Amino acid sequence: MDSKHARPSLHFTADCWINDPCAPGYHPATGLYHVFYQCNPHGTEWGSMSWGHLTSEDLVLWTRSSKPALIPDQPYDRLGVFTGCMIPPANPHESLKVVYSSVCHLPFHWSTPPYPRNSAGLAIAESSDSGMTWTKCTENPFLTGEPKELQVTGFRDPFLAEWDALDQLRGRKSLYGLVSGGIEGYGPTAFLYSVQPENVSEWNYLCPLVSLPARFQPSPKWSGNFGVNWECTNFLTLESDGKSRECLILGAEGDVEREHIKNSESGSHIPARTVRSLLWMFGDLKADKDSARLEYAHGGYLDCGSLYAANSFFDPVSKRHIMHAWIPEEDITATYAKDKGWNGALAIPRELFLLSIPNVTRALQGHLSEVSSVEQVLGKDGSVTIYTLGIRLVKEFIRLRERCGHIFQRQHISLPSPIGRETQPLCSTSFTTWELEAIITLDPSCCLEVGFHIRHNRDMSIFTTITFSLLEETISVNKEKSTSNPDIRNSPEKGPFTLFYRADNSAIESIDRLENLRVRIISDADVLEVFANDRFALATFVYSSEHSSNVGISVFAQGGPESAVFEEVNVWDGLSTTRSLEV
Repeated sequence: MDSKHARPSLHFTADCWINDPCAPGYHPATGLYHVFYQCNPHGTEWGSMSWGHLTSEDLVLWTRSSKPALIPDQPYDRLGVFTGCMIPPANPHESLKVVYSSVCHLPFHWSTPPYPRNSAGLAIAESSDSGMTWTKCTENPFLTGEPKELQVTGFRDPFLAEWDALDQLRGRKSLYGLVSGGIEGYGPTAFLYSVQPENVSEWNYLCPLVSLPARFQPSPKWSGNFGVNWECTNFLTLESDGKSRECLILGAEGDVEREHIKNSESGSHIPARTVRSLLWMFGDLKADKDSARLEYAHGGYLDCGSLYAANSFFDPVSKRHIMHAWIPEEDITATYAKDKGWNGALAIPRELFLLSIPNVTRALQGHLSEVSSVEQVLGKDGSVTIYTLGIRLVKEFIRLRERCGHIFQRQHISLPSPIGRETQPLCSTSFTTWELEAIITLDPSCCLEVGFHIRHNRDMSIFTTITFSLLEETISVNKEKSTSNPDIRNSPEKGPFTLFYRADNSAIESIDRLENLRVRIISDADVLEVFANDRFALATFVYSSEHSSNVGISVFAQGGPESAVFEEVNVWDGLSTTRSLEV
């Protein structure tokens, strides 16, 4: 194993800079899933924005096209082919079409107003050979820029899909397009367009979809700051057991940094992180013939790490909402990225769904009403069901366990032990790629925190810690001891997470029981993804220069004796590589 720069194999990387995933979708004519990605084919720093192209039969094993699908080679997109979406095919045999932001003026940014008018338009490209080659339409750009009457803070990243709920409210059928941005002096939003399926190059502007003040943050703990400008806004209708919720996922740009990142120290030679968050919101959709609005109801973090630029699509085969996203590398120097030969990765595809939890009585700490990322619905019997955004890896990923190198299995580990020991070794891995899944029972009256030390060496001078704090109601990734390389900023990651008490009516007298903590960790060379209870996600880079010796995994708990019981812990070591093939 390369002890210096082990390359991820479960997460897509390219021999260059990559960022936003673009135009994810399914092509029924070939039975293939597609996703594109912004890239700079010429180096490991941002620039010359183009599109690379990936295809897959199962959302796990991807084939990469050897040449970029789209490059900035026209007057209207000479400064970049930015993020875009796939146009839903009108019939199964229709050719592939994508819409993208065509950039002809740089720089532009919300923090340096005024936004240069018509800097980014919308353009279409089409492929009649299943994505092997692409032709840009002669009428490009079919939209030259933002609505004339508005001074915007941004205008890019088109998203196009059906929206049945809006059709019903407006009394007419249409496709709907969003272009992300904001309005100077007001706040972030997404600009809503109606698009006729028979002419997808004709976008009719309706209105701003959302009206929120700049830097809107309903809860300082449970919801992120919605910033001053949005990127990559998608709308989704999530349904479960006869219930539905209208949802937006979005990248929020702003100048309000999260405290744990703001307080992270690093050398001045490492550029500061971009201030942004990946968020979601549920809203109440209201509309008339020529306008619509989504009024904020609930929201939270879509990912509590560095994940950004999420793009989604509805899979007609599995009837799931599938999300792709970018894991940026903002804690290293440009020289470090150039030396290893790649910069950025795509996260493993995730499923987004409406998560319902019945019979909830309270949260771990404080009042349930304070948790602004969940909606409470009172049933006829007086019980409370909470609804929130569900997020998990696509189920296809589990197939990789069948071909792993080794499986470690442990049951019923009680910590702290009666003799006061808080940490217990679990296993040592042999590969840079592994998956861990655990079920943990906690005694909240005396357990303070519980978690895992991973990628540690024998004397614990090098390690990374994943911690659930019961008092803070957070899950964090502490990288302080992950490496001593001065060209790496060991910035921590942290996000809100709590467990819920639920009424157990099976006994003679109803009692409250705390749900178990269910953790899933994917470690793939320098990439780390953490999931909990189908409603928490955190993706980040954790750099470890000596993968051959930093192979330990240990479990720990702090609090009263045996206040945490690891009921079951499984580690699949050496998951079969899914590094992309090339055609």
